[in-house]
This record gives sequence, structure tokens and C-alpha cells, in this order.
Amino acid sequence: MVIFTLSACCSAAQIDPRELVRQSIENGQQSWKAAADYACTKQVRERQFDSNGAEKSFAEDEFSVIPLGYGASYEEPSKHNGAPVPPDVRQRSQKELEKLRAEPPASKQRRFEKAVAERAYMEEVPDAFTFRITGTEHLSTGPAWVIEATPKPGYEPKSRYAHVFAKMRGTLWIDQKDRQWVKADAVAADNVSFGVVVARLAKGSHILLEQEKLPSGDWVPKSLEAKAAARVFMLFAHNFEENITYNNYRKPAPLEAQAR
Repeated sequence: MVIFTLSACCSAAQIDPRELVRQSIENGQQSWKAAADYACTKQVRERQFDSNGAEKSFAEDEFSVIPLGYGASYEEPSKHNGAPVPPDVRQRSQKELEKLRAEPPASKQRRFEKAVAERAYMEEVPDAFTFRITGTEHLSTGPAWVIEATPKPGYEPKSRYAHVFAKMRGTLWIDQKDRQWVKADAVAADNVSFGVVVARLAKGSHILLEQEKLPSGDWVPKSLEAKAAARVFMLFAHNFEENITYNNYRKPAPLEAQAR
């Protein structure tokens, strides 16, 4: 055990955590694109709370995520609070799905490229934070480096959303073999504003992201948990907990994807 611990410490000392994070983001972007080819089931559970912390509402929704090709997909609602969605919701959903399927490939590609561009802020992570390897942990996907991330003083953001990094702190679990994020745990160390007066995420808000590795070797989202207090237009308080889970990943046959 002592020999293993010393070996792990020596290995960590030889690795540049910033470069490790950079590689993991590059690999993650490729995995995100590959995940668009998979169908899966998405479940969303959300709780709303009042200013005193008492639960105001609870909702649980289930969607069938349907790949449409060229990076496009559609989330078809299937259940609400454990019951099938009403016929009118189902009908509207089918019409929307048919409309999206009929789109020219170029339109789907443009929408996907827009989504890729919106994720460009992730490329700034290696420069926006200071990283420190704090140890290793054996997860269900295998051994992972545990990396602490703290904002780098004086960093000037280059993209639309990167300004939030100065207010965030977190921990990353990066798979030692595939250099992929297995988990990412982020906390707002201060209030974070989006836009001029559009919305504000309160100090202490917490986000936990997890991924899983499929038998094919592809990495895909597993879950996203968020506990946050937000204010929209500086008027409407919004305290909530949201849990999103993905399961039943599969690659549909071409005919199934188009005619489901």
C-alpha cells in the first residue's frame, strides 16, 4: 500500500495538470459530437423552493432523445409525473419531429455548428484556472486523477460565457486511460451574472456532472445535478434543484432513426 501511494504521488508529480485538462477538453469535445449519434432516455426531475426553503413544486418528465443525423437530435416527451403525456402534447411533438426530419442536411449542420460554437468557452478552461492534482480515485470507469481547479487571477475571458470562470471553483475527475472527464463538481464562490441585468446565479450554487463509458468506448453524459438560487431580470427569485439522468443508450438503425 505504501509503495502504491508513493508510486501514485510520483506519477502525479510528473504530470502537468493544465495539459491534462487541455487534453480532456479536446477529447470531450469529440465525444460530445459522437454522442449525437446515440438515442437514449432522458429524465428530468425539478424541485422549486420558496425563500424559506419549503418545497413549492415537483415535476418529473421523461423524453426519448432521437438522433436526426448531422449532429441534430430531438427530445420527444413521453411521460410527465409518471404518466404518459396527453394526446395533444404527443401530436404536437410528432408534428415537430416530422418537421425536423424533413429539414435539409445543411440546416441541421448549421444548427449543430452553432451549438459547437456556443461551447467554445470550454477551450478557455486551461487558461482560466490554476490546477493541482490532489490524488487519484478508483471509479466505476477505472482510475482517475482528482484535480482541483481555482480561478487564475487576472485572466481576461475571450468568449461570451467565459466570464463566469472567475467566480467558479471546482474539482475534476479525469480518467487516466482515456483522458476524459468522469466527473466535474463546480461551486459558485460568488454571485455570477449573465448579461447586463438578465440573470444572476447566487453564491453557493452547485453543479455536478458525470459521464459514463459505453461498451463501444464512447463517452456520453450520465447525469447532471444542479442546486441553485437564481434571479431573473433582477425581479423573480428562482430556487431550485434539478436532476437530469440519461440511460438506455443505443445507436438506432438508419430506418429506425428516420421512421420511428
